[in-house]
Amino acid sequence: ADIVVDATSSGQAIAVSLRGSNAPAWLNPARFGNTTFQARTDASGVSLLRIPGGSWSNYYDWLACENGDSSGCDWTWAARPTDFIDFLQAVDRPAMYTVNANGTSREAAALVAFFNGAVDDDRVIGVDVRGRDWGTVGQWARLRRDHGNPAPFTITYWEFGNEFYGGKPGQGTDCSEWGWEDVWTCDGTEYVTGSGSGSQRHEGYLEFRAAMQAVDASIQLGAIGVWPSDSWSNWGNEVIAAAGETLDFYSIHQYAYFDPPASYADALAEPQTTWPNLAADVQAAFDTHANGRPAPIAITEYNLFAVQDQDNGQWMRRAVNALFMADTLGQMATAGIGSANQWDLANGAAGNGTDYGLLDAESYARHPQYYAFVQWSRFGSTLLPTTSRWDAATELSVYGGRVDGTTVTVLAINKTGQAIPATIQIDGVSQVTGGSADVLTAQTLDATTVAFNGVTNPADDLSDAPATPLRGVSNPLGYTFPKYSITLLRINTSAQQFAPSSWVYMPLILR
Repeated sequence: ADIVVDATSSGQAIAVSLRGSNAPAWLNPARFGNTTFQARTDASGVSLLRIPGGSWSNYYDWLACENGDSSGCDWTWAARPTDFIDFLQAVDRPAMYTVNANGTSREAAALVAFFNGAVDDDRVIGVDVRGRDWGTVGQWARLRRDHGNPAPFTITYWEFGNEFYGGKPGQGTDCSEWGWEDVWTCDGTEYVTGSGSGSQRHEGYLEFRAAMQAVDASIQLGAIGVWPSDSWSNWGNEVIAAAGETLDFYSIHQYAYFDPPASYADALAEPQTTWPNLAADVQAAFDTHANGRPAPIAITEYNLFAVQDQDNGQWMRRAVNALFMADTLGQMATAGIGSANQWDLANGAAGNGTDYGLLDAESYARHPQYYAFVQWSRFGSTLLPTTSRWDAATELSVYGGRVDGTTVTVLAINKTGQAIPATIQIDGVSQVTGGSADVLTAQTLDATTVAFNGVTNPADDLSDAPATPLRGVSNPLGYTFPKYSITLLRINTSAQQFAPSSWVYMPLILR
């Protein structure tokens, strides 16, 4: 057969949180409260939403913004913590919060109390290094209650700052002349251990983690990393060495390009090399600087372009980005990445017309990359060994999976302008009994409009674009993958005879 899926294997678990995105505060309460925006977010298959928004996280004063205090909150029109809770509850999604590392550890602990705390919890948070008393856990839980949410909205995964290694020049140790972040150091060791003393002290990862876990011992705090690990003045290696056993997870931002690649073909080939190399580099850094102790890897921002102003061809709004995103998700799953957050759920169009978002921030129209998340959300939670005779970088990239004991999946990305007929063998099953196909198609890679199951503008919940039943099924199964397409086959089989696993893979987040 052209494609062989080994259903005798126990396979590799895929973290549900791999399908995450970012929901920045500038989308504001009106968008978060819009029922169309909520419905399309819910139907997208996006799992984990990172808040409150990239670089904004480094100076988002959560309490001032929650209270509408313009003396401390630069954007009183933007989403408050309460607005995030309301939106996340409406779409039934968990969150990851990027805490303001320019603040204090007690301020961050009070934020944990706001989300996770109980109203009758009288434990004292205490006075911070700048002399501010942050009261008790229950004080902040009651503020949450008074603003409309009596029960805790537990956030388990937190991140310590955003892109600290990219600090503006003159702001701290090792900051470069082309930096962009408002931070207090660009030195990986200082980021973990802190710097200064008294009221001028900048507390590091270790102090924030201790204070935040004193409020809720179950939370995990991620530290900022880079790839390659020795880039940005050896930032990643220093963070790994300094954090040691306390590193709950390691957060990396990985955008494919700053300058546009030479061709669409180059962009579509990129995921096949990036993710194996990134995983190998990070593991080598753990081996060298953490005595081999690994931590889960979280890719908390990624997309085709790092800077939207460089995307003058509007690639991120085109079909090429749907195929790129589908292969990126597959390669991250194969590499064992624990969590990932695409940038972003909705962003707003740039001056050159491009857009990072899965959704248009004004019309809520779905950009092509949206459907890659829909299809991966239906793939299943187990990745199976799969072989294909086609070149995955330039022709057909194929992933096999398992939904349950009788359902095998095949997700194929046709990167060519020609339909590809294939025979698909499922090893370990005695019979194929039926199935269905979810298919995204584009006329060209330039296209800004694609069809999902033959429908170009489906209902908000995709109910009018159902999967197509497979006809004349057998094992091997014949199927033709359309040009420039993402196809998910869900293949019904007799019970699979797969071997029990001899090891356990624990993803970062499994919801």
